[in-house]
Amino acid sequence: MQKPFLPRLSEARDFLPFLRAALAAAAGRHTLPDGFSLDLLPIVEQGVFGYELQPDRESCDYLTIGRDEQARPVLRRSLYCADAASVLRLATIDGRVIVQRNLDPSNRIEKRDATFADWAAAAEAAWTEFDALFPDVPRRSIEIHDVRHRNLDDALDVANAHLVAWDPCIEFCGVPDEAQYGFALVRGKGEFGQLALRTPTSWALRWEAAGNAVYRQWLGLADGSPAHAWASASTGAGDVAQPHALPVAATFRQPR
Repeated sequence: MQKPFLPRLSEARDFLPFLRAALAAAAGRHTLPDGFSLDLLPIVEQGVFGYELQPDRESCDYLTIGRDEQARPVLRRSLYCADAASVLRLATIDGRVIVQRNLDPSNRIEKRDATFADWAAAAEAAWTEFDALFPDVPRRSIEIHDVRHRNLDDALDVANAHLVAWDPCIEFCGVPDEAQYGFALVRGKGEFGQLALRTPTSWALRWEAAGNAVYRQWLGLADGSPAHAWASASTGAGDVAQPHALPVAATFRQPR
């Protein structure tokens, strides 16, 4: 069986802030409906690692922007005919696994991927698609609230410093508040751990590998502001994500 595609911890640390900065840079050329907001959910899904753009209202279409296994910029459009994004879906009935072909066609998920030559083009395409999905008026400029996401950036950096000898893979399931449940860390057989948010600013790291055990707790970034979705229709000056250079040598590798 082919191993799942997962990014290394060091790659996630570098890539997520870079991708947000690319989206923030393109946001200035677009608008959102008045009162609208959207959040970014880190996700690894069927060969793509990046963010799912989660709107604050229901839609049959959801967008994911990220990198494929060849590190190419990808914009994925997923059509959920019956379900909202990031919800639990029925897997069995009376103990029997449901085979996809036995489901009603209206419940199937259709995915369409587009690849781009560079990240500026991919980010621009993501906002253009989002404009088309939510064309409501009146519209306002886009305000970015990046502090909460920088808290995760900082936690990934600290975790990577503690686990640099292993650089395990990290799994993002793309569900709201996933940090509170914990991000799974894996590498080889018998090597596993978790990075979890214990309080709004307190992180815990656990790792076990070949008789080595690492357990650390630390305080993360404190913003002192109410929780915001990552982007919203502007009501004033926003907390804009600053550009972040992506190391040229950053590549994806399969778990060993």
